[in-house]
Amino acid sequence: MGQVVGGGASDVGTAGRRNRCTGVLFVSLIAAISVGCSSNEAGNGAATTAAPPPTSVLTLEECDGVTELFPVATVQVIPDHSCFSWIDRSIGRAVRGSTGSASVWSRRTQNGTALIVGAIHTLGQGWFGAAGTPIGEAIVNPSLQTGVPRLFLLRSDGSGPDELASPWFGVYNPAIAAERNDNLMQEVLPREDFYVAATDNQKLDVSSFPPVPEPIQPGLVPLYDPNEVTLATPTFAEAVPDSLVLLLGYPNETGELTAAVGRVLDDAAAFSAIATLAELGDPEGAVPYEPDVEMIIEGSAVAGMSGGPVVDGEGRLLGVMVRATEDHGGVSYVRAVRMSHVAGRVTEAYDSLSEALQAAVGGYLER
Repeated sequence: MGQVVGGGASDVGTAGRRNRCTGVLFVSLIAAISVGCSSNEAGNGAATTAAPPPTSVLTLEECDGVTELFPVATVQVIPDHSCFSWIDRSIGRAVRGSTGSASVWSRRTQNGTALIVGAIHTLGQGWFGAAGTPIGEAIVNPSLQTGVPRLFLLRSDGSGPDELASPWFGVYNPAIAAERNDNLMQEVLPREDFYVAATDNQKLDVSSFPPVPEPIQPGLVPLYDPNEVTLATPTFAEAVPDSLVLLLGYPNETGELTAAVGRVLDDAAAFSAIATLAELGDPEGAVPYEPDVEMIIEGSAVAGMSGGPVVDGEGRLLGVMVRATEDHGGVSYVRAVRMSHVAGRVTEAYDSLSEALQAAVGGYLER
């Protein structure tokens, strides 16, 4: 995946770009994150020059295998479409961010607040520390954070993202070395390209100067979830090699919720794909595959989709997209951080806290 497809420092770009700038729909909510990605952020992972997704509706057979990108709205009006049920149960997980996309991990928390997971590069350089400085691993109490109105959850009727913003409260970020906290975070690796945040049921008008949210509020977060997949046990799962998965996100080019069906590669195929990409000169060929951290999916993603969800047939969250390759003879790949990696890192960090901090933070983590 030679580019980031996110919308900040590193997005899962279109073919061959890295995941650095996929979500570059910058609202510039905070001066510290006003560093954006240009409309041509290819290179290390920002696929911003991708063509818009096709507008034609897929044939019914195409959702039984790998597809091109297609607008979700075209399927929502065709109940007989082979992707209709899958999309209907899964689309509430997709979040449009002020930069890039994000994913709803869980609403099954003691406080009723929701856990959000996304690609750290979509937040932009400087979010967790000045450019060129190391970022330390941290797990924090969301109730002590100042929220940022940057998340747009799907309306409860499933018709599209809410026009009012939901607040972003920090929960967890991994460590990132100083040399990778630079160059618009184009060099961040999949193992560290994720964050965990919390959101609540506040809705904020950001049509003018962005407001400052109230401290995080308890109470169930409303969003479209007809099958209650964000309340189920478990809310996430491990990807099964060779299985079909649904990719969801908001491309910069169109701003509309877009999907594709992809196929998870087994480890042997993933290592082989990286070797082939290296031979082809695709930037993703230089980024080693880490089986415990990420999955590689034969499929399509474009700039702006970084942080968007990868889900299985039951709507369970498998991972979040962070990088994508160029199209090579009709074949392209998407890299996604596994939710098992995300959950494992958060659990380790939580276990290291004092009992008092565990009591404070635990109410915002999945029960």
